[in-house]
Amino acid sequence: MADRAQPGFGASRRHIIAGAGRLTIGAAALGIVAGCTTMAAVEPKRAGDGRDDVALLNNVLGLEYEAVAAYEAALAGGALSDKMAALAHAFQDDHARHAAALARAVIRLQGKPVGARPAFEYSFSPAALTDADDAMRFLVGFEQGLALAHLGAVPAFADNALAKGAAGILGVEAMHWSSLRSALGEAPVPAPFLG
Repeated sequence: MADRAQPGFGASRRHIIAGAGRLTIGAAALGIVAGCTTMAAVEPKRAGDGRDDVALLNNVLGLEYEAVAAYEAALAGGALSDKMAALAHAFQDDHARHAAALARAVIRLQGKPVGARPAFEYSFSPAALTDADDAMRFLVGFEQGLALAHLGAVPAFADNALAKGAAGILGVEAMHWSSLRSALGEAPVPAPFLG
């Protein structure tokens, strides 16, 4: 709390790091929500319309790859305690498994899954994440953004099975977000509604 009360570089850097994940993934979530829920509101869901589903799957697949890279950067910063590093590794593994499942779904719909970008393209700097609190806030921002992205995707899928799968991933992202907030000493559930 003292960092927020004091003007200066430390407070600004902390807010920038915490907001980095939310901005990156939040922008993508807004794109998904804006582009897809508008369509869903105008046109009823059509069973078998896989083109939009493939695009949605690829959007969230790209975000899951980005989350894997974000965890890699936070872990490479070396500031996390052994307990928090173990949690970060577990959550990173969850994101890798989400990505694998999403890629399989794209292939099942006869689409081509997007690939993970090279780590340097994500512009995550482990050197900026050498403070444990900064690294945790960075990850909290990513998990919040992922939860919102999946929340936007769920109602936009034409295929109800894909919507159910996205809802399952959404639940895990919300648990990650809650666990990381709790580890920071923050309320694990900041509001009664997500979104």
